[in-house]
Amino acid sequence: ASAGEGTRQRPFASLAKAMQYVTAGDTIWLDAGTFGSDTCEMISATETAAVNLDTDNVTLIGKDSNATVIDPPGTNSVVGLYGIYADTQTGLRIQNLAVTGAYEGIKFVNVDQSIVTGDSLSSTGDAGIFLISGSDTNTLSNNTANSNVYGIYLVTTSNYNTVTSNTANSNSNSGIFLNTTSTKNTVTNNTANSNSSYGILLALNSDSNTVSGNTAN
Repeated sequence: ASAGEGTRQRPFASLAKAMQYVTAGDTIWLDAGTFGSDTCEMISATETAAVNLDTDNVTLIGKDSNATVIDPPGTNSVVGLYGIYADTQTGLRIQNLAVTGAYEGIKFVNVDQSIVTGDSLSSTGDAGIFLISGSDTNTLSNNTANSNVYGIYLVTTSNYNTVTSNTANSNSNSGIFLNTTSTKNTVTNNTANSNSSYGILLALNSDSNTVSGNTAN
C-alpha cells in the first residue's frame, strides 16, 4: 500500500514509500506495527538491511519500543543481515523502536554526531547496537540491549561517544564492549547484569575512556 502524501493527515501507508521520498532534515514517524519486509535493501553482495539510512540528518521515530518493530526477513544467524544500517552519515536519530531478528540490530559504519535513544535491541545474532570504523561523537542512551551476543559494541577507533543509561543484560558474551582502539568514550550509569562473559569490557588499546556509575553483576 502506498496511499497518502506523507503528512500527518494523510500519512504514507508503508515505510518503503516514506524511504523513497526522504531527504535531509526529514523525520519519519512510524506507528505501531512490524516493518522491514518491504524495505529490505542489498548494501553489498553479502549485506542486507531492513532499513538503510543513506541520507544525513534523518530522524526515525517509532510509537514506542514495544509497538514499533523492525524485523528483517531471514534469520539472525545470517552474517550481514541488519535491522537498521547507516554508512558515513551524520546527524541521524533513531528513537523508540524495537529491532529484532537481525544479525546486528543497529549498525553504524563511520557514522558521526548521531543519537540512538529509547530503542530495544534483542535476539540478534551478534550485536544489538554496533558502532564500527570511526563512528565518533554519537550518543547511545536509554536503550535496552538484552539477549544478544553483545549488547552494545564499539570497535575500530570509534571515539568520543557517550553511552549512558542503557540496559544490557543477559547477553551471551558482553553487555557493553569497547574494542580495538576505541578511546575517549564516556560510559556512565548503565546496567549490564547477567551477561555470560563480561558486564563491561575494554580491550585492545581502548584507552582514555571514562567509565563510572555503572552496575555490572
